[in-house]
Amino acid sequence: MNQKSDSSSSGTGRDIFLEAPPEPKRRARSAVFLFLSLLILLWAFQGAKIRPGELIRGIPEIALTIGRMLPPDFSKITDVNSYFLPENLPLSNLLLPLPTSEEQARIKRRWWENTFPQTIIGATIETVQMALAGTFMALLVAFPVGFLAARNTTPHPSVYHGTRLVLNLFRTIPDLALGLLFVAAVGLGAFAGTLALFIHTTTVLGKLLSEAVENIDEGVVEAIRATGARYPQVLAFAVLPQILPDLISFTLYRLETNIRAASVLGLIGAGGIGYLMNTSFRTFQYQEASAIVLVLIVLVMVVDYASYRLRKLVV
Repeated sequence: MNQKSDSSSSGTGRDIFLEAPPEPKRRARSAVFLFLSLLILLWAFQGAKIRPGELIRGIPEIALTIGRMLPPDFSKITDVNSYFLPENLPLSNLLLPLPTSEEQARIKRRWWENTFPQTIIGATIETVQMALAGTFMALLVAFPVGFLAARNTTPHPSVYHGTRLVLNLFRTIPDLALGLLFVAAVGLGAFAGTLALFIHTTTVLGKLLSEAVENIDEGVVEAIRATGARYPQVLAFAVLPQILPDLISFTLYRLETNIRAASVLGLIGAGGIGYLMNTSFRTFQYQEASAIVLVLIVLVMVVDYASYRLRKLVV
């Protein structure tokens, strides 16, 4: 009896093994994938002209350039004469909102709008202002756009595809290209750079927020809908609480990156500290340029630390 049951069980196991589908040829596929990946990497390295020998031979030139940049020249920051303070206007009237004559008010406005932004401290402050303004305006637009670009919250599939198309289209345009377009439209200065940051940040935040919305717990949404809630109420009480940590994290991250982007936009005259840095390098004022680079590094580190503390506080 036991032999018969053993034979039947072994036969059943043999039948299952025979009926099972053949094991996929994973080794062959992995080998082909690895070979193609290596070919693509070799193609990329060849196109990027990676030549380690040239880098090694160029190390003395790098050391020479760094030597020219040392020690950093902070005189443009510490020297009062570099700020070109107006002679006919007391310092208290220039820095404080005190009553002044019409002529003094004109001098004061011209110094704050034209002269001060051309100093290192003024350009640094302008860089922060550009990043803050561009990020805030982008958040105002990207917040509703993120719901329209998510499959589970868009009011209609055509709205979803149209919004995604616009986001993908504008996100492919680099910051510098946007900056050049706005410089041609509104002229040199921080306004052009802020508009460039605004457009690019809107597209990035819109995409990130839409992906965060698509990853929410749908059970909470169904529970809110079961109470008879309408579309705005579902977004407010079911979707927003789930994406709020991501919303804050993404916004703070974009603020950090916009600090760096604003400094680069200064290279094309779109405001910020990048214009002074570019001018210093082009006029071979390496020590002054190194001081500007250090100021920019400190600025980025301060913003990074502040955003980290704020993220811990609110998330």
